[in-house]
Amino acid sequence: MKYAHSKRDPLTKKILPKEQWHGLDPHWEGTANLAGKFAGCFKCEILGEILGYVHDYGKNLLDFQRRLEGSKRKVDHKTMGTLAVYQHYPHPYGLILAYAIYGHHGGLPDHISRGGHSGLYDVLSKNKFKIIDNIPPIFPELMEHEIPKRVPTINRGMSRSLWIRMLYSALVDADYLDTERFLRPEKAAARQSFMPLEQLSVLYQKKLDKLLSSSSDSVMARARRRVLQSCLRKALGPKGFYVLRAPTGSGKTYSSLAFALEHARHHNTIENCVRRVIVALPFTSLIEQTVGVYQDALGKDNLNTVLEYHSNIVIEPGNEDELDPRLLDSENFDAGLIVTTNVQLFESLFASKPSRARKLHRLANSVIILDEAQALPEHLLLPTLAVLRSLVADYGVTVLFCTATQPAFQDSWLDGMQPIEIIEEPGQLYSELKRVNTTFVGRKTNLELTELIISNGNRVLCIVNTRKQAQHLYSLLTKSKQIQKLDVYHLSALMTAENRIEMLQEIKSKAKEDPCYVIATTIVEAGVDIDFPVVMREMTGIESIAQAAGRCNREGLLEKGTLFLFESADYPSSPYMWYSGRAKLAKFILSRHVDPLTPEAVEEYFQRFYFQEKSQLDKHGVLRNLNGAADEYSFQFREIAEQYQFIKEDTVSVVIPHNAACRELLQQANASRFPASFNRKLQRYTISLYSQELEYLRKKERLGIIRGVIYYLKDSEGGFEGNITDLYIDRLGLKVYVEEEG
Repeated sequence: MKYAHSKRDPLTKKILPKEQWHGLDPHWEGTANLAGKFAGCFKCEILGEILGYVHDYGKNLLDFQRRLEGSKRKVDHKTMGTLAVYQHYPHPYGLILAYAIYGHHGGLPDHISRGGHSGLYDVLSKNKFKIIDNIPPIFPELMEHEIPKRVPTINRGMSRSLWIRMLYSALVDADYLDTERFLRPEKAAARQSFMPLEQLSVLYQKKLDKLLSSSSDSVMARARRRVLQSCLRKALGPKGFYVLRAPTGSGKTYSSLAFALEHARHHNTIENCVRRVIVALPFTSLIEQTVGVYQDALGKDNLNTVLEYHSNIVIEPGNEDELDPRLLDSENFDAGLIVTTNVQLFESLFASKPSRARKLHRLANSVIILDEAQALPEHLLLPTLAVLRSLVADYGVTVLFCTATQPAFQDSWLDGMQPIEIIEEPGQLYSELKRVNTTFVGRKTNLELTELIISNGNRVLCIVNTRKQAQHLYSLLTKSKQIQKLDVYHLSALMTAENRIEMLQEIKSKAKEDPCYVIATTIVEAGVDIDFPVVMREMTGIESIAQAAGRCNREGLLEKGTLFLFESADYPSSPYMWYSGRAKLAKFILSRHVDPLTPEAVEEYFQRFYFQEKSQLDKHGVLRNLNGAADEYSFQFREIAEQYQFIKEDTVSVVIPHNAACRELLQQANASRFPASFNRKLQRYTISLYSQELEYLRKKERLGIIRGVIYYLKDSEGGFEGNITDLYIDRLGLKVYVEEEG
């Protein structure tokens, strides 16, 4: 009798008798059944079954069985299964399966050895498979004609590498789940607690009926009904790419989900069913608001309607030991409606590590809503669009680009697939909903900005490009004798999410006639539901200007709101800052269009922008490298994962213990064996600091750290339980750029 896993007493940690261990044969069979089911969602069931049966063949090794009994000797159990499939099955299937098995614990390998990592090519060429103790592996018959060919594409490397990733994902998730059923049956029993799409659709219909039957006859109400009705009609179309291009405030959040649920209902067949809806947003600050909107629509009393997933903190296996129970907590997108970030979604599609890639197979037959699609980073635009095209072509996915300023994607970037416009005349809709007049007022100092803010009524929102300027402008405005200090608000990423939410609630609670002056960074531009008659915006790209305009006269209560565009005299943009080139181009568009936010102006802006940046749209060569390796299936998975990063690690997260709840979490983290496991709970109390901001805290000797994994702002006594208001106050955030409160 051979075993896959031993079992320990949860209290004493002693190894239990072998009668309670997980047999190897049952583990193979359980994993094969699950992996076959998962891969069957993209018509590769037999490949999933093979992976499940062969992945742990090396656990037959006597050394591995001794390890289960308590031996400390490390054992490589993955190579035997890797060699078995590679030598048994024809090319390319043997190589495809070998990638998945060799990487099922440590991560998808590079094909060629580089940088100290062992490449799969060396493993396959230097070793020969040998049967262990007369125990042959189970080799299900592979009928090549039953496996669908990839849809022809100019990006064959993307198509083939994604195929490997999807199979790898099916294996990893199946392996984890079958292991979990044995090690933690109570957790396995609690799975699948989220509502399926069919039930969510029934609940959402109540909200739709209310929206469609609204008696309001305002311009905004009519427009929102039109957008919603257009989404419901176009949802009856085929799977593929769609674009919802509508001005901010026109109800895209409700309407896009209505499209997805109706699309799922329309394609509710065994062969073509939609299994889940995934909403991806550019910023974590948008997650909570979007989830709140959905939960309100689905009924707050209904539990487990939305899976909220946006933590970048995951636990990775450090070696061949898969028995760490923390691994079993990795998310796998097993829900009907998921709200996540672009970072989580897309970096997972290029990840090599198992905990990141585990969820990928669940993207098959889904609807992916890309909210604020204009926020896709240009330096990764070509590989991002190529992977979306592969999902649509080979995995039954529908992608909805949802935006007020649709980027001008070229036909070749989606390999000939044309997105279907949901709003047939977006220009007409924009004209009907035009709520703002835009004026460029030139270069202004902060003192001049303060005067301009005060002279334009008692409700003004001013958005600047940097948090340094935001803090100084806020401080200057609070010193003005013409307005009350408590009527001035500051919103930036130097405040914790908890504080920003509190400030936003206070801002929203003010009556329309109450004085309210808000100094903010771009953090208020996407999805923050606030409404001001006057908005001032430092020059930036057209896409950000449109977002700022969306906070101006949002409900259409005025004939026209006022949007002032200005350049900063005190804080001129460095030519190397990412927004400088966008601002320069936007200023050029302003010289050619009276209204820079018309669909024509936006299209010209993006066409010129992409032409200027064409050499940067695959800046790190991700797509080029994949396509160059397509013929030999010689993919450098680890390298690609390092190259495909939305945001380079140029900031450090620091916890701000500004209330009792945060201090309690820090105490628990400090006492825990696994303090990193508290990162998700601490996220709402965390700010990200650049190197110069971090150095400011170091010089003041106020930067603490818990066992090398959690940075926090120390109090004046060097702990995290005392007063920190000398450096952090709720209305301003971390006082990095101003020494005293306004």
